[in-house]
Amino acid sequence: MLLILSAAGSIEAQSLPTDSDSQPARLGEYNNFDTSIMECVYEHATYDPIKKSTQCTDWILEIGKNGSKYGLYPTYQCDSIINADYNGKPTRGEYYAVANKFETTKLTEQIKNLSENKFKNYESIFMDWYYYEEPIPQIEWNLVAGTDEICGHECKKATTTFRGRNWTAWYTEEIPIDNGPWKFGCLPGLILKVEDDRKEHVFEALQLRKSSREFGNFIHSFIITTDRQKFNKMMRDYKWDAGSFIGNTPNMPTALDGTPAIKKNTRLFYNPIELDWE
Repeated sequence: MLLILSAAGSIEAQSLPTDSDSQPARLGEYNNFDTSIMECVYEHATYDPIKKSTQCTDWILEIGKNGSKYGLYPTYQCDSIINADYNGKPTRGEYYAVANKFETTKLTEQIKNLSENKFKNYESIFMDWYYYEEPIPQIEWNLVAGTDEICGHECKKATTTFRGRNWTAWYTEEIPIDNGPWKFGCLPGLILKVEDDRKEHVFEALQLRKSSREFGNFIHSFIITTDRQKFNKMMRDYKWDAGSFIGNTPNMPTALDGTPAIKKNTRLFYNPIELDWE
């Protein structure tokens, strides 16, 4: 229940348990995948076509010799405190206190496993957790004229078309690592900024730092395995009409009068990065 509740988003808020706060939090088994040599914090700005405004979230790319992990920065902060202050074994009450502080309510993490050439995506839709994998995308870039300075590093420019959007990236050969935010890579240096031509998605590095931290992911026994296109379609259906998507399922929260708490035709913020599946 701890993990299920922590996967819920803002409209899925649940009351926290009070009679079992002193019980150990069931965080599951953790799989250490690699040890980071560098970390890069990015801001991801996403345009909201409904509100005509931009939402910003912070992410962190943990880069090791065998691959990398890309996840929400507040989740990284939460995990760091849990490990430092509670030796990785908090009670439920302690876990909720930290998780609520950083609003770590969603499962969203992606691992690039270089030895297996796999991109592994873990993500939640309402209170269900999903997993899909695919080969690490081999993006074909056009190296073009233009430079910029980001986080104190000189960056060169490249363009591409990838899964329905036209992208421009700035990468630095001063850090000769083939990696970047989300699924981006395949350039002769770390990608510090990438944006689509409509500026609906802009990823930009805020901070670079050396690291020697182990990273990986929790092993979830109740995760649902799917594929990229099916997952993207489910996410679209949920975001376009959350009430209908959740209706008639055990996950639907109810109001005090017993009626569904999420009405039909409830549309949530949605502007996907990938458009090729539509």
